[in-house]
Amino acid sequence: MADLKKLESVKILCDLDLNAEIRADIIKNLSGAVLSHQGKYLWLGNDELNAIERFTRLENSPGVFGAHQRFYFKDFIDGFDEDKGEVDVEGLDYSDGYLWLVGSHSSKRKKVDVKPDKFKVEKKELIEVEREENRYLLARIPVNEAGKLEHSSPQTAWLKREGKSNSLIKALVTDEYLDLAQAIDSDDRGSLLGSEFYFHLPGKENGFDIEGLAVRGNRVAIGLRGPVLRGIAILLEIEVELGSSHELNLKTITDDSRQYKRHFLDLNGLGIRELCWEENGESLLVLAGPTMELDGSHSLFRLDNLFTLEDNSLSTRKNGQLNYLGDIPHGDRKDRAEGLTLNGDGKSIFVVYDSPTKKRLISDDLDTIVGAYADVFSIS
Repeated sequence: MADLKKLESVKILCDLDLNAEIRADIIKNLSGAVLSHQGKYLWLGNDELNAIERFTRLENSPGVFGAHQRFYFKDFIDGFDEDKGEVDVEGLDYSDGYLWLVGSHSSKRKKVDVKPDKFKVEKKELIEVEREENRYLLARIPVNEAGKLEHSSPQTAWLKREGKSNSLIKALVTDEYLDLAQAIDSDDRGSLLGSEFYFHLPGKENGFDIEGLAVRGNRVAIGLRGPVLRGIAILLEIEVELGSSHELNLKTITDDSRQYKRHFLDLNGLGIRELCWEENGESLLVLAGPTMELDGSHSLFRLDNLFTLEDNSLSTRKNGQLNYLGDIPHGDRKDRAEGLTLNGDGKSIFVVYDSPTKKRLISDDLDTIVGAYADVFSIS
């Protein structure tokens, strides 16, 4: 295993009019990235906030993205309620004039609040598992040439949302590989299918967890951080069509009338953490990382001709369908590559990080966070 060659670091600078705490939340929890308009605009997702962040490459400083602007989900998703949790954005892509985004679709377990003077697990820690309605979002929003999201466009659309579920989850709930048959109706435990589903395993415990999105036209690749099955990761493929009232409908795409295909990837035991297309639009870059909350390799693979693969395809390095490109360095529970997008030259990738180290943060004279460094790595 070898690290990818780092070419340069790039500055991302937040709007200084934002509250310092908001700036810190944005920079410390980055979880998705995509460049659009020939690299002019950088779009970033966050797994803690209900907004998409857009930065513009400065004309006189090409190594700096500034002119920060925020776009709130409540402004373009009908019925979006910020009180129903964060979207937990885990994937972004830009295709044919649309910004696409996906939430994690995962449940979560209450963390232990680790402190130097704490020696006991408290009441709800490690017991309470919750699902947040806003995580069940897969949407597309038109972007105009000025880099603005077209909030009122009839082309703005998303998969049908139904409480703490959506049409994708309903299609997957009886899948024999994902084993969501452990899902039970949260109000009536005697029924498997219902208006809401409870996932037995939270996302960071090898449960169902989306991390990664790649779109071509109306065909969508969705990477799963978990579950990883005996060391094999899963990538889902769907195709959507525009329905009525801003609704995306899933099309039937398999011989047995399923609305999704499964593709199995041997990523050395790792789950999928991010996806992006290479310049040819045929080769898919797959960032792989640990499924659980632990340190481990963040490895980059290339998968060719995804949309020509049959349902239940198996891609490995041994059969030649996967190529290992190298690792992205990470710190000790810090500086984990979380979002990547193809850089403008087509021969490198632009990477942003979750849980950045202090060295990666950009601070002002008062030591408050104003931005962070992203990295560019060669893939040629």
